[in-house]
Amino acid sequence: MKKILSCILLAGAVSTAHGQQLYLETGKVLSSFHYTNSNGDRDRNLKGTLQNCFSAGVRMPVLRSPWNVLLGIASNKYSASESDQTLGNYSEWDASYLGVNLGAGYEFHKPPMHDIDRNGFSYFVNALVSTEFLISGKQMLNSQVYDLVGEEEFNKPVFFLKTGAGVNYYITRRYLVFAEYTFGRSILIGDYSGQERLFYLTHCISLGFCADLAYKGK
Repeated sequence: MKKILSCILLAGAVSTAHGQQLYLETGKVLSSFHYTNSNGDRDRNLKGTLQNCFSAGVRMPVLRSPWNVLLGIASNKYSASESDQTLGNYSEWDASYLGVNLGAGYEFHKPPMHDIDRNGFSYFVNALVSTEFLISGKQMLNSQVYDLVGEEEFNKPVFFLKTGAGVNYYITRRYLVFAEYTFGRSILIGDYSGQERLFYLTHCISLGFCADLAYKGK
């Protein structure tokens, strides 16, 4: 429900804009947790698992050039698990984040747009900065479940640098579908000396749909 409401609000905010494209995409994200305790010891036994990712936003062409400015929202879920066969312990983390993306993209070999029925492929690369906030999360340690909301290493915004590449297929002048791979790495801002540290590496494969908001046809 939160995803649907976010899409409606975003679509309404940009519905009067010119030269913009609204996009929706969903896919799977594989995340890895890199956790270091206050003593500087890193937990290397955490194994990431596949979860869902979703985003919506607008592409805004820059002066009819191949460049685009990208603005959107994202809902991502990251998880990891760990087992210690010697001690018989099992732990699992699940964290759901809501974020804002801002970046730029470049499109290669865009089909000519003077023919509205022209189908064709193009390719693109993107670079994004993302700020994500924890909206829900839990840790399961054997039979005990703990809420991650409010925990020190989870209650701060997570900043990501992301880069991606993909392919567009223009169905018509107005509509296109695309597939994309995106790699992300969270970054720590501030002094974390002597503190617990947590950052993520993410790999996301997604499929999406894009519509030109300004084009009205003949």
